[in-house]
Amino acid sequence: MHYLKRMTGKKGEEAVSPVVGVMLMLVVTIIIAAVVSGFAGGLVGGQQKSPTLSMDVKIVNTGSYIGSGFFANVNSASQPIATSQIKIVTSWTTTMKNNVDAGLSASQENIAVGSMFTGGNTSLPGIPNMNLPNTGWMKNSTLSVTNAVAPFGMGAEIASDPTDPYTYPQSQFGNYTLQQGITLFAAPFGSTSGMALAGAPGDADANGGYNGYVPYAYSAGSDFTQGSVDPTIAVLGAGWDQLRDGDIVHVKVIYTPTGTTIFSKDVAVTEG
Repeated sequence: MHYLKRMTGKKGEEAVSPVVGVMLMLVVTIIIAAVVSGFAGGLVGGQQKSPTLSMDVKIVNTGSYIGSGFFANVNSASQPIATSQIKIVTSWTTTMKNNVDAGLSASQENIAVGSMFTGGNTSLPGIPNMNLPNTGWMKNSTLSVTNAVAPFGMGAEIASDPTDPYTYPQSQFGNYTLQQGITLFAAPFGSTSGMALAGAPGDADANGGYNGYVPYAYSAGSDFTQGSVDPTIAVLGAGWDQLRDGDIVHVKVIYTPTGTTIFSKDVAVTEG
């Protein structure tokens, strides 16, 4: 029996055998499937991959500006990660210890002592997140506090000064790159010379700040008024100074090109 024979239709027209027609349809289907598969494979292969990041994060509250703040040391990164492509999110829960603290937000001042409340913040690259009065030492200084973006970067190839990070554009969040050996930091305002980190004892600013005049609380003055935002408030959120030893702060780093979380950790607060 000949399956590949041609069949004669009406009026003497020739038609292809049904078997041959089915085979042609199968061939066309296979070709289309191959094209679609190749296109989909190209899309998958072209997707941007997220880097990996390992950090040692410490959040310290000593009760004053000396030694306190947010510190993150980069242990490793699968590739150099531009901070212009990440955002840092912090969140925490604690009890209110002092609701007349000048470091609280307006809404937090209404929270009763002993009540639970939440806090945290999101640090975006290149978006200034400081708010300090242009008075006192700042009025005659070269510091660009209003344009500063915390957390600041410190380490190889980053021109910075941990006691005065405001004046170095390279140390602003969004301008430096994460790689092994880089440290991110945000310390509170409290010294007369503007030294947020590594300030000397006895150099506290009586005109306001996290100066230790009232331990574990910001005091208001001409150099730090109610509602001011220093580097630590910018990163950890208003009311961070209510945190105590053992309180947990969740720290998350999101790689914005893909929306992937590349670092996520619960960090226990220490007091020294």
